[in-house]
This record gives sequence, structure tokens and C-alpha cells, in this order.
Amino acid sequence: MRTKVLIFMKPVATLYVLLVLGGGQLFGQKNGEGEAYRIVFYNLENYFDCFPDSLLSYNEFTAAGDYHWTMKKYEAKTRQLYKVFQNIAGWDGICLAGICEIENENVLKHLLYASPLKAKNYNYVHFDSPDKRGIDVALIYSSKFMPIHAQPFYLVEDSIKIRTRNILYVKGIIASDTVHIFVNHWTSRYRGVAESAPLRMMFSSLLKSKTDSILSGDPSASIIIMGDFNDQPSDRSLRNLCAGSRLHNLSSASRYDNSDGTVKFKEDWFTFDQMLVSEELMTDNGGLKIAKSGLKVFDADWLMEVDEKYLGKKPFRTNIGFSYHGGFSDHLPVYLDIIKTN
Repeated sequence: MRTKVLIFMKPVATLYVLLVLGGGQLFGQKNGEGEAYRIVFYNLENYFDCFPDSLLSYNEFTAAGDYHWTMKKYEAKTRQLYKVFQNIAGWDGICLAGICEIENENVLKHLLYASPLKAKNYNYVHFDSPDKRGIDVALIYSSKFMPIHAQPFYLVEDSIKIRTRNILYVKGIIASDTVHIFVNHWTSRYRGVAESAPLRMMFSSLLKSKTDSILSGDPSASIIIMGDFNDQPSDRSLRNLCAGSRLHNLSSASRYDNSDGTVKFKEDWFTFDQMLVSEELMTDNGGLKIAKSGLKVFDADWLMEVDEKYLGKKPFRTNIGFSYHGGFSDHLPVYLDIIKTN
């Protein structure tokens, strides 16, 4: 028996909750360590519909815009994203997927309910952001996760929201354990590393204040932080986030050995797409913990293409400049499994 409850958080955000009444075997796949729940993060590279937005001056992803973005291209992009999520899910599906670079709630609905992903009954949490281009973050979830609270956190300067993405916070339940999820998309390096670094430090400080608050109230809290941070694990913003806390960056070099990185610029790979977890998820205490397989980059051959200019391979992206290239994304997704051990 299934009961579906719709909860409206505020006019710009809809939180869908799908409760499944049944035995524990419904909620996760079994492996040698226990029941596993797959967690994914993916930068979707400008997942826009093709319709003008009267509320924004940025309308490049329309037929008349610089990208000449049409319904045909939008549908092709949707099919590409479906293929990624279908394959990264494994046999038992995704529990949680943080995503970024989506235009609005409409494209999220299109992906989840107008593609073959409809059969998976995924739901989502999304808030509109004040970003200049209108791009947002969101959390996709399955019936293995029950959200109980969600809110966006904004960068604020002089009591005014900075026109950039928010940090999405969702608190929920996995296998009777409470987890705190943060989905991020920090300021890009497009206009220069040094010029954009202060905004990434602001994101870092904001996020750290939220995680420190949770951990001060509950040192054994289970926290999962995911996102495109546009900084390396060794950069100041990520080091600041972990400093003096119970957070561990799973994307650091010592734990991240199956790929060169998640995004390539010229000849260099960068690990901008990362996951961090609290210490509780690193210990075997009878609750949830990170599986021994750790964090992985999903780098299937069909997600890549030959890099003819800089050699090797690179992500097969949707656009190169304003030219349509027909691929998936300029980023590779990352994923891990968490295990219920008791």
C-alpha cells in the first residue's frame, strides 16, 4: 500500500514526500556489509528548457538565444540525463541524488515525470535561487528516503541576498536513522580564480556555520555534503570547511583513486565535484556508514570522448561555447553507497 503526501513549503518550493509502508527489505539492496543506499551528485551542465523566462534577462537557452536551444535539443538532453541516472543507479536505484545547473522546477519535473525515469517514482526538493542566470540546485530522492524538513540558505551581504545559488538543506530519514543533506553549487572560476575565491569562501563559511551548529547539538549527527564546489579538496575553502570539525572530505587524494577528476580544463583534471561526510558515517557503530567501496567517479566510456587537442579523454559535454555538441555534461557524476549495519 502506498500513501503519497504533498507538502507545500512556500510558493517557490514544493516538497514531495512519498511514504512506503512495508518491510525493511523494500528500502535498500543487500550486500555483504548490510543494506546499501546509493547517493549521487551530478552537475547537469545547463539543463534548461527552451522557453523564455519573463522574470530573467538571461534567455540564452531559447531558439532565438545564443545557444539556439530548441525543443529537439532539450528532449535530447533529457534522454541523455535519463541514461546517466539509469546506469548509475545499479540494480536497486538511487536513494538520493543532488543535482545542480537546472533552470527551474519545470525541467526537474520533465526529467523525472516525462522521461522513462517516471517508472522509478522519484520525487524532489527544490527552491528557486536568486542566481543571475536562474540556475538552481535540487535533491532527487526515492522512497528509501523520507524528508522531514527542507530550506535554502543564501549568501547575504548588507542584508541583501547575493545573486548566486543557494545551499539546499534537507533533513530526513534513511532506514530509521536521521541524516542531514547539504547540496551545493559554489561560484564558478569563469571570471578568474582569485576574483571568485571570496565568494567561495563565503559559501564555505556559511556551510560551516550550519554544520557546526548541527554537530554542536549532536556530535554523532550523520551529515552528507555534496556539490560542485569549483575548488579542489586542497583549496582554502574546502580546508576551512573541515577545519576543527568532524567532517571528512571523501574526495581527497587518499580516498579517490578510480579517476583523474570530475571536470577537465585544457590538459588538467580537477576534482570540483565532491562529497564530505561527518565522522559518524566513517565509524561502524551499528547505524549508517560509508561502504568500503568509498566515493567513486562514474566515468563510463560513453560519458567520455577523445580529447584531440590535449590528448587522453574528456567528458562528452552538451555544448562547447555556443555550439551544440550533443553530449551529456562537462562534469562527471560521483556516487557512494551508505550501509545500514545493524
